[in-house]
Amino acid sequence: MDRHELAWAAGFFDGEGWANAIAHEGRQTRQPHAQINQSDDSGVPLVLERFRSAVGRGRIGGPERREGRIDRYGWIVSSRSDVADVWRRIDPWLGTVKRAAFGAALGERPAAQPWQPTHAEQLSWAGGLYDGEGSASVTSHRTHEGHFSPEISLTQSGTAVPEVLERFRKVVDRGHIDGPYSQEGATLPVFRWKTGAITDVEQTIYMLSPWIGPVKREQARRVLRVLVGQGRLPRGNIAWGNRKTHCVHGHEYATARIRAFVPRAGGAQPRENQRCLVCLRDFARAQRQRNHTIGRR
Repeated sequence: MDRHELAWAAGFFDGEGWANAIAHEGRQTRQPHAQINQSDDSGVPLVLERFRSAVGRGRIGGPERREGRIDRYGWIVSSRSDVADVWRRIDPWLGTVKRAAFGAALGERPAAQPWQPTHAEQLSWAGGLYDGEGSASVTSHRTHEGHFSPEISLTQSGTAVPEVLERFRKVVDRGHIDGPYSQEGATLPVFRWKTGAITDVEQTIYMLSPWIGPVKREQARRVLRVLVGQGRLPRGNIAWGNRKTHCVHGHEYATARIRAFVPRAGGAQPRENQRCLVCLRDFARAQRQRNHTIGRR
């Protein structure tokens, strides 16, 4: 079995799967059951086919049709042996919440995870979680008409910040987690990992692209095409002084000269902002006069 595909499957189950022991009519005991639901208006979702292929168990049911909603499909295992086998295969990469769910479904206590994933397996797991819960999009820029701002996000519900979001953030080494939020239809508070800095969006997409499925990969590539097409925006807002030609006291930079500001104390890195040399000289002259006046008292 491909360990990277199993790591992806664990991430996908962490995002979208559930496991429990459920009661069936005519049975005295509750039956272990695991399931992943996905909606798609073009047929069986590719991610469900990929998951079934990775774990080698289960069936895909559907579509379940409801008025006003996209057709829903589900990967399902409903025998004790199959549930136990799926758990065993993806357990090394699975988060604590879903490990506990499998344990509850089977009436077993999760064992200690036997090894730490490699970096490639961690990225594969992150790709699976992103395939289940992630999205990439652009919105109109607040201040530059005709330009767009990117965002990549990933949501999870929980009573506290979900472990899998913290783990995802560590794997991609970017973004931050917001929440909790109230969301219609959610039974628990919602938390969200996201990043909107262009370089962070690009790097996250490049890291995850080898591991995510074609639907989320194409969505991410559309965002990259928008960013490449619009080019890099200059930092700052023209209305707030970016690329200005005169300082606040009216000295023209072309004649007054500008230089990078470097603190005299030393040790600190030069700041990116510029200061007018004429203003600096006027300030230094005023400081000397004030110190001279104080010294004569």
